[in-house]
Amino acid sequence: SLIFILRILKSICFLFVLSFLMACDGDECKDIDCFTPPNYFNFEILDKASGKNLYTNGSLRADQLKVFNAVTKAPLDYQFITENNLNIIVLNSVGWKTEKTTVTFELKEGMSFNFYVDAERKYEDCCSFTVFNETKVENTPHEFETSKNLYSIFF
Repeated sequence: SLIFILRILKSICFLFVLSFLMACDGDECKDIDCFTPPNYFNFEILDKASGKNLYTNGSLRADQLKVFNAVTKAPLDYQFITENNLNIIVLNSVGWKTEKTTVTFELKEGMSFNFYVDAERKYEDCCSFTVFNETKVENTPHEFETSKNLYSIFF
């Protein structure tokens, strides 16, 4: 009878451990849908004397614009927003992976600026997101308006 009780206790312990292992399938993120795309960057190109948008006043044309990786020269995706006469360039193709890259914005032949990005793609608490360690406009005067995430580039 003592052996019988020990067998029952052993069986109960086995069932308890088995049920615990089955309940913990190792995929604690399976029911969480958490993906945050990287921030995008907005650029307006302004006349340094008047402050007027160079696309709005006709000094530049959107069909002249080229956006590419400064090292590989590979073209990068961007949008040119004309609605409500905004005329801004939206760069949304960096930060999808961990990278340090320099993007060249060639506004027209002989007129360009660079934008350096140090992006780190992270995964924590079942969520993926991008941390931008550093971003900077190179080789032209500029201002950054945090509330609009807008770089004003002056030529």
